[in-house]
Amino acid sequence: MQRSRQPLWIVLLALLALGGWTLAHRWLPRAGLAETNFQANLIRLQAWMFEAPRSNAIIGSSIGGRLLVGNFAGTPLASLANLALDGSGPELGLRLVLARDNPPPRIFIEVHRLGKPWNANDETLLATLHEPGFALAGRIPGLRADTRPTTLLYAWLKGRHEPAPQAAILPPPSGSVLTTPAVASAWQPKLAEEVAELRRRGCEVILLRLPVGRENPARPELPNEADELAAKLGLRLIDLNRETARRGLEMSYSDGLHLSPASARAVCQLLAEQATKAP
Repeated sequence: MQRSRQPLWIVLLALLALGGWTLAHRWLPRAGLAETNFQANLIRLQAWMFEAPRSNAIIGSSIGGRLLVGNFAGTPLASLANLALDGSGPELGLRLVLARDNPPPRIFIEVHRLGKPWNANDETLLATLHEPGFALAGRIPGLRADTRPTTLLYAWLKGRHEPAPQAAILPPPSGSVLTTPAVASAWQPKLAEEVAELRRRGCEVILLRLPVGRENPARPELPNEADELAAKLGLRLIDLNRETARRGLEMSYSDGLHLSPASARAVCQLLAEQATKAP
């Protein structure tokens, strides 16, 4: 083969391989998790940007990110977008939802990292939405993060070999961004404005508290800062940490903070049940 033609053949073969993979992936499962936090975020962001609008959305951090969309199949929350992003907080998800003229009719806002300041990770994710590669993935499904061969292999292996969970026996933290007065004074007025705008557009906004291992209140049945925030904003609170404790359900965690896959599946079912109950 002449050297001058080698680049052309390489490009043609790459395009043929991409075309073949784009067709083949239709018969393969879509990955719900990934080998890195960035790729996991890409899966959620691409689903939000490229797929049909959903009736529900979860906005939050990596804690809510463990509630995989596939776990809601067959429940009233089957039409759900997950914008709980690793290394981020609810602010980025709120920006993405508010950027749409037709946001989901029901939005769950995870309370755990509401006061998390905007950081470099948020800037990176926001910038990624405007990159040519991201737009190209919207036109060529074989380029999407949830169809990457390594990601599919990782998701398959994780599904077959669930790691041993850790009990949440670590000492509780001295405080959290949700309860720090200095931080609260900065983010609460902005959150109130965003919630008011969502409600003006016809959205039902619900605060969501999940089991978070070492950050769980010692006595979940007692009123806490999440209840106070819900009352202040006039929102419904679904406290799944309180509900799992009431039912005597033992939660396990992959790292003392994030729900293990088995517990996350149980929490998804519980959320679907609670969401359809009258407040």
